[in-house]
Amino acid sequence: MPFLQRIFRGKAGRRSASAGELSLDESILNPAGLSHLPTFGVAVNNHSALNITALYAGIRIISENIAAFPKNVKRYTSEGWVNDDNHPAFALIDHRPNPYTNKFDFWNCIVTWLVGWGNAYAIIKWGAGGVPEALYQVHPSCVRVTVNDQGHKWYQVTQSDGRFAWQSGLYQDFEMLHFMLVTLDGIKGENPVVRNAMSLGKSIATEKFASEFYTKGGQVKGVMETDNHLGDDEYDAFMKHFGRVGQNFDTPLLEYGIKYKQLSIDPVAAQLIQSEVFSINDVCRMLNIPPHLLAELTHATYSNIEEQNTQFVQLSLRPTVKRIEVEVENKLFIGRDKNQYSVKFNLDGLMRGNTDARTKYYHGAILDGYMTPNEARTLEGLERKDGLDYFLRPLNSEVVDPDTAPNE
Repeated sequence: MPFLQRIFRGKAGRRSASAGELSLDESILNPAGLSHLPTFGVAVNNHSALNITALYAGIRIISENIAAFPKNVKRYTSEGWVNDDNHPAFALIDHRPNPYTNKFDFWNCIVTWLVGWGNAYAIIKWGAGGVPEALYQVHPSCVRVTVNDQGHKWYQVTQSDGRFAWQSGLYQDFEMLHFMLVTLDGIKGENPVVRNAMSLGKSIATEKFASEFYTKGGQVKGVMETDNHLGDDEYDAFMKHFGRVGQNFDTPLLEYGIKYKQLSIDPVAAQLIQSEVFSINDVCRMLNIPPHLLAELTHATYSNIEEQNTQFVQLSLRPTVKRIEVEVENKLFIGRDKNQYSVKFNLDGLMRGNTDARTKYYHGAILDGYMTPNEARTLEGLERKDGLDYFLRPLNSEVVDPDTAPNE
């Protein structure tokens, strides 16, 4: 059977793959449970971790920024790389990946899973002749990944949601986009929540303590002692009075020689505020983003915030974008297209800096002759104008000719 026919023989052929072809490694498919990790007495998983406001906000910042980037399919020609808006992959990447998801929500979903779960998946629907027709995102919890004895990657999708039952089945490597973060085996990415369960558990425990403290009206745990004997009536009357005073934040009067003895540590001694700041910094280290993006401005100044914004694009967004670009290029282009086409996410919008820096950049680029005024207008989101597609040449500069005498 010809190669392309074997690849695009359809869903029936894919589903009929025998289980004997696979050597499932249960240590890969079923990693150690979260219950075995010390998590400060609170349950930590991907869903409970999203209740941490810093983690939720950090994932949003990364995913929404990458989803908003313009995405291009480029083709290599004799004149260099040029945009190719006619390739079928471009319609999936930058228009509509599938009938029920727009391009922004698709990439927002993919990057959210990638950053929060360590893996993100999308089924590739292939049409006749090796043309990609749709991309369907699949939640990481529904996918098991393994490698067979011939060194080929396989994906087992099991959908519990009846609306997506049609996604269930066995998929080969060319039928699945698989984006992953840090990986220890090259097969599957590590779940960052699992790896950082102790730190996230501390954050959840801190918020839980603060919630209980304020729910109880700021009262900390303690006992009341007295050498006198209280009857039932006296005891009931005292507790009723004491509870009413505590709820109204009044100062209670301790009768019958009763003395109050505190047992727990108050929030000031426990450094509750500092703990919350440390939790934000932990999340920033986990997501590789600067603290000021999560409204932690303790050490922020105008100058270092601008520099950290640039570092955020270079050191955080760019590596994640590169992972996506490489995987899309490997899977959506087949045959000779692999060497002729490339996928690029345009990060220029976040790299341009402030207005003064952009003005100086465009001014130098146009006067030095390597950018036209219309190209600068395009980068700024402005319409192109007739007569602005020219290159300037500095008149005070000239190419050095070794055959020309110094005086000439």
